[in-house]
Amino acid sequence: MESSQPIYIHLPDEYKEFQSSGEWDHGIAVSDLNPCLEEREFHTYFEKFGTVTECVFKIDKSSQWPKGVGFVKYSSAEEAKAAEAGPHCLGGFQIKIKNFVTPKMSSQNRSDNQLNSLPCQSFQTDLCVN
Repeated sequence: MESSQPIYIHLPDEYKEFQSSGEWDHGIAVSDLNPCLEEREFHTYFEKFGTVTECVFKIDKSSQWPKGVGFVKYSSAEEAKAAEAGPHCLGGFQIKIKNFVTPKMSSQNRSDNQLNSLPCQSFQTDLCVN
């Protein structure tokens, strides 16, 4: 039975041969995001590394605010690897990035997590406060 929830697997480089055992999507998990960052800014920042096939912000169900974590899937492993190289500063925050693989899922089973506009100002993506 196919799960409707994605499974994100971080594989160290020495275990990359594991990927030959099936079909995988490649991407990055991003943490320490600015809570006032908008999804379009998040998507725009990471599309410069390749073709983004999915972009998700995790939202707290009770407060409706972002949890500070997002996931970006790319069309190839090389694009995900390019996006992982850092350091990265987005919305004034130094962010952390880990690569992942996830089993390919049919489009009907992908969750539709979309970030609604938050009552925050937009940020310059090239400005970082340390």
